Amino acid sequence: MSWPSVISRRDAIKQNLPRYFTGKPCKHGHLSERIVANKTCLVCSNLAANRSKEKDRPKYYQSSLTWARNNPSKTAEYQRASNHRNPGRRNRLTANYRNAKAKRMPNWLSNDDLWVIEEAYTLAALRSTMTGIAWHVDHIVPLRGKTVSGLHVPWNLQVIPGQENVRKGNRYA
Repeated sequence: MSWPSVISRRDAIKQNLPRYFTGKPCKHGHLSERIVANKTCLVCSNLAANRSKEKDRPKYYQSSLTWARNNPSKTAEYQRASNHRNPGRRNRLTANYRNAKAKRMPNWLSNDDLWVIEEAYTLAALRSTMTGIAWHVDHIVPLRGKTVSGLHVPWNLQVIPGQENVRKGNRYA
C-alpha cells in the first residue's frame, strides 16, 4: 500500500485540506490519514461510525416497522408512488416474479393441470369484476419462501381476497 506524502496539520490547514498524514500511528496503532478538524485517524473515525450504525440499526428498524404498521394507507401510497417513479424497478420485480413462477412450474403438468391454473386466474378476475373487491391467486406454499418453497401447480393455488393475500405476504400460512 502506498501512503500519502507526509504533511503536518498546520500545513494542511494553510492549504485548506480536509486531511493530513504524519507518518506516525495514532494512539490505537493505525497508520492512516487524520482529519484536520478533530485530529482523528480515519480508521478510528470509520470504526466509531460503524459502531454507532450497528447500535442504532435495530432501533431504526423497529421504529420504521411500527410506523408502517400504524400507517398502512400511507405505506401503500408511498410504495405505489415509488413504483411509478421507478418503472424500471417495477419491471424488474415483475420479471423476477414471472421468472420464479416459470422455474417453479414442473414440466410434467398435464394439459388439464394447466387449464385448472388458468381457470384460477380467470376466477380471480371474475370475482374482482363482480364484487368490486380485488381477488388474487395465492400460492399456499410461497414460490420463494424463506423456509419452504412451493411449486406453481393447481393444488398449491387458492383464490382469496387481495387484502388477505397482501396480509399473508410471502409466508406459508
